[in-house]
Amino acid sequence: MSKIGVNIKKIRTTKGLSQQAFADLFELTRGNISSYEENRAEPRIETLVKVANYFGIPLEQFVGQNLTINEILKFNGDKLIGEENHIINLQLREVPFINDNIYMKCCYRELAFNEWAAFPRLVLPETNNHNLVALTFNQNIPHHAATPAWQMHDVLVFEEVTQQNIHLCDKKTGLFTAEREIMLGQFDMKGAVLDLVLNDFKKQRFDFKHARTFWKIFAVYQHAV
Repeated sequence: MSKIGVNIKKIRTTKGLSQQAFADLFELTRGNISSYEENRAEPRIETLVKVANYFGIPLEQFVGQNLTINEILKFNGDKLIGEENHIINLQLREVPFINDNIYMKCCYRELAFNEWAAFPRLVLPETNNHNLVALTFNQNIPHHAATPAWQMHDVLVFEEVTQQNIHLCDKKTGLFTAEREIMLGQFDMKGAVLDLVLNDFKKQRFDFKHARTFWKIFAVYQHAV
């Protein structure tokens, strides 16, 4: 004798769902649920999979065993509730994004390279409390000869240089953003002095007074071809 009807009824009552409420979860009718519970019909395999996945119950147990209330309660819980909690726990943040379009507007002085409020936003996982900025790599951006071999359209994420991370900057790729200037350089630290070097003739000296001006490479999202 099939265990499916008994298990559907036990799951439904344990979760406090009416037949109609249970049916609505899986695009069924109340009559369908009644038929299953009374063993007058059995769900199609795709329906069985949906129910098992939704309530986090192994399919073989759902189909082949008489589930107890304790077993139902120990499973991972409703799938949608689990996904909702996952989204809540996954902290996201919006980061200013200098894409190719913004870069060109800044080059033509329609925007400034530090006009953060005017930039589009890239949504990224929350990883620390530092300010972040994202940049689409473009060969036209002045960059150090030792810049890694990034490809066009790779997205580079930078964190602001602060007292907490300045010791990690030496020999790392950095970004300098000013009103009319942007460059990708390499940090060079000598004692308490930190420079962002573009080449033998061009460098910018770091100063804590200039907020949101110096940035350290934090992550790279490679463009899939």
